[in-house]
Amino acid sequence: MASGNPGAVQVEAVDGRYSSVTLTLHTGVVTKVLSATFGSTALEDLNLTPIVDLSTGIGQTLLQLVRTSTTGLYDGILVRSPKASALLSEAAIQLILENVPHRLTDRLSRHPLDAPPRYIRRAVEYMRANPHLPLTISDIAATVGVSSRLLQLGFRKIHGTTPIAYLRQVRLEAIHDELSRPENMLPVSEVALKWGFTHMGRFAAVYRTAFGLYPSDTVRRARGFCS
Repeated sequence: MASGNPGAVQVEAVDGRYSSVTLTLHTGVVTKVLSATFGSTALEDLNLTPIVDLSTGIGQTLLQLVRTSTTGLYDGILVRSPKASALLSEAAIQLILENVPHRLTDRLSRHPLDAPPRYIRRAVEYMRANPHLPLTISDIAATVGVSSRLLQLGFRKIHGTTPIAYLRQVRLEAIHDELSRPENMLPVSEVALKWGFTHMGRFAAVYRTAFGLYPSDTVRRARGFCS
């Protein structure tokens, strides 16, 4: 798991047709997720298996993340949406750490105690105070002083959802507030992109589920048009 660039690590995925994709990740980002998952651990201690079979479930999921990232970088969407970029990068790393064999894999089978409610409450407060930042689970966990695994377990127990899903709801509320302002002149797509939503079809669907109407309906109401 090494490359010629001292600031990057590589994971290669190969499918049954012998085609492959190589995912290069910045060591700083990998180290951050690694520490949030396993505590104080050096990247050199990981000894990650460098090949992922694309025919497996994990391989297909990883390939989809790589394709989404590649498309987003190519058309500039991820450059314009650092929130989405940060979440995609961490999702790929977390997927690899939790599913690809490495020296610390045995730690994943342990079942730690849930994070105390006060940590979950602090995490919620931090999300609601900083939805404009390109937050990831590792960022939130580090801020409140627990591992990302404890944060995940605590959110599922207390809120019945994941930290990422909760953060998405917080950002949906921010979008709803912005679109509800009569003075807003930005198109829906730009507002969604600013808050980390890159796929407009999926965004419209989750927005409607959350608020009972489409984003465009919110804009029309804000501008005084009949829906």
